Amino acid sequence: MTGMRIVVCLPGSAAGRVDAALAEAMAPFERERGLGGEFDIWDHYRIYGGAEGSGFAVLAGFESDPRLLHDRPRFDGTNAPSLPGMCAGGPRGLLDFSATHTESVALAGRAWDLWVELSGRHPAPEPLELFVERSKAEMDVPPFLLFRMEGEPDPWTPAYERYRAQPLVGAYLSALDELKSAARSHRYGTSFLDCHDPLQSVGGLSREDFIRDHSRWPGFDNVLTLEGWWYGDGEEGLHSACGGRAVCPHAPDIAPGSYLAVQRYLEDVPDDALLVYLRLHI
Repeated sequence: MTGMRIVVCLPGSAAGRVDAALAEAMAPFERERGLGGEFDIWDHYRIYGGAEGSGFAVLAGFESDPRLLHDRPRFDGTNAPSLPGMCAGGPRGLLDFSATHTESVALAGRAWDLWVELSGRHPAPEPLELFVERSKAEMDVPPFLLFRMEGEPDPWTPAYERYRAQPLVGAYLSALDELKSAARSHRYGTSFLDCHDPLQSVGGLSREDFIRDHSRWPGFDNVLTLEGWWYGDGEEGLHSACGGRAVCPHAPDIAPGSYLAVQRYLEDVPDDALLVYLRLHI
């Protein structure tokens, strides 16, 4: 058993009864209770994606719209509020699909250029490792200590604070935050362009390598369409209206194995159609 993520498409008429409509759409593919055979796919699912930034970006101005869907409580019962600008689903017309690979490349290039520009204004910083070693020495922490036990001194937090207080590091991280906020960079996932140690992860890379490591291909790989076709893990579609691939007479509505085709399908569904991001146990 392992995990899987999929976008389930529901008609606009499902608004107000999302959980019931979702259960109906997913039922044919439930392990040992659905249609059986190739359809034995999942045994548990949860509406998911807003709290960890892997779901949908919300169209600007609609962040508080009550029609948006958010993560169901975690398995231990704790709530999972969505990150700013993110959700686990809602009407297609409220979701932002404007992120593109081309834009992510441009944003990554601007992030690298920021470091070069600011490096000309500020003295070169010392590496983070030096601050960690100094902090260990001040606290009399063994230099080989990799993991801190509860109650032991923590050399990492003061070391990072001193590292970040350096003019170039502080100026870069502040400018990067402004760039990411202005560009709504969370549309590429909340870890996009994250930078803990810019001296190493930005200054230590060529522009081309930085862009390669930080650009994104936005989109979703797996989908259950409005017409009841299941596309998962790059396999051919599986139609819930039929008994299996070998006997299905219908033409698939998405080319198999192409996440770009999945992306185009999701972009083109009606504005009132509900898109719901799920995490499955399969």
